[in-house]
Amino acid sequence: MRIASLLLSGFLIGAPAIALAQPAESPTAAMPEVPTEHGAAGGHGEGTGGGHGEGTGGGHGDGAGGGHGDHAAGGHEAHDPTRTYNWTGGLDLSYKNKDAEGGPLGDNAMGPEKRPLADGEHEEAMSVPFVLVLFNFGLLLIVLAKWGAPAARQMAEKRSDDIKSALDEAARLREQAKGKLAEYSSKLKAAEDEMAKMIEAMRQDAEAERARVIAAAEAQAVALKKDAEERIAAEIERARYALQLEVVAAATTVAEQLLRSKTTATDQASMVDAFVKNVAAAARQERT
Repeated sequence: MRIASLLLSGFLIGAPAIALAQPAESPTAAMPEVPTEHGAAGGHGEGTGGGHGEGTGGGHGDGAGGGHGDHAAGGHEAHDPTRTYNWTGGLDLSYKNKDAEGGPLGDNAMGPEKRPLADGEHEEAMSVPFVLVLFNFGLLLIVLAKWGAPAARQMAEKRSDDIKSALDEAARLREQAKGKLAEYSSKLKAAEDEMAKMIEAMRQDAEAERARVIAAAEAQAVALKKDAEERIAAEIERARYALQLEVVAAATTVAEQLLRSKTTATDQASMVDAFVKNVAAAARQERT
């Protein structure tokens, strides 16, 4: 699995390099190929002029040498995308300061044979040899395997350890939260029980205070009733005594009036003598 990942990573990184190593097609390469006639010394249109014909050598429509569709003084060129592709760079892997066909770069010609540029064609530098691209790709795979893979593995292990640590920390926090929840639930239950006890004690105190107030009120009512009864009895006694005094005074007045109207001087003298005798008898009794 690791090797497949490395190969995929290397392919994704090396693919742009391979694409850049391929030379761009010249404008004349896209022109359609025009077949030429075969001939050795004569033919249709010999000489250095244009047209389908041969110059001095044999082949299919070559100007100075063999090949398909090349002319010394101009003409059409066959489209061959692999003809100028740089596979090995001439076996010496040299590609700098060379054009796409192996000639010197900057001479406005293509190849060692100094082929003139066609209309619209530009001199193109030789691309990086494909062997070097493969070599660089292999070096990239070696670097990735030697340093990239351990670093990636270390990063993955560190990430795994971080995730494991985070999960352990989350589990620890969860257990801690559960413990706190249980503690707070226990405290809340204890507070509710204590509150219930306080409410019950307050209710009992209120009942006791109510009973005490009722008892005190009843005792006070009894005392007030007794005091009222005593006051009423005293008032009745005082009224009775006053009434008796008034009756005695009235009776005395009536008796006095009767005595004055009914008694004579002899009766008054007899009454005085009897009173004096009674007083004297009482005095003698006190002395004895």
